[in-house]
Amino acid sequence: MSQKELVPGNLLFHAVHGACRVDGIVNERRSGREERCYSLVPNTANRMKVRFVVSVVDIQASGFHAPVSSGEAREILEYLKAGDLTATPDKEEAWALARAILSSQHDKPELKDARKRQALERSAKGLVGELAFVFKVSLKDAAASVQKSLGNVSQISPTVLAALAQAGKD
Repeated sequence: MSQKELVPGNLLFHAVHGACRVDGIVNERRSGREERCYSLVPNTANRMKVRFVVSVVDIQASGFHAPVSSGEAREILEYLKAGDLTATPDKEEAWALARAILSSQHDKPELKDARKRQALERSAKGLVGELAFVFKVSLKDAAASVQKSLGNVSQISPTVLAALAQAGKD
């Protein structure tokens, strides 16, 4: 994400927390000095009054990023369809999630350990969530699009299929 200043109302996306809106810019005392921070609230209201306060300088490192455009989301699906790990676009977080899914697709199933599986599940959940948000479809439909881009079900790694199935649950 570029270092431009965000304003209240801007939307950001996080692989775990989903879509969040910049609610305001606040000054907070951290490590003995005043810091400008973004106050972020989830885009979908829930019973828990969740709010994230992230320093302006740490916004990129926190995992929050501007959602991809619908055109870029289509490019990500095409990238998955091509299946070429050597063509690794160095772009935003969504591309990193797609690369992680694609590299897991090419790993040998017996090499999967718990950490790799968790990383794959996080990547699938993040990418599916962002594509669902961008295309305004359900998580299930977004997961099906990713799965379709990866190819025939028989060619997709069982761990990737399981991660996509989990990510597709509403």
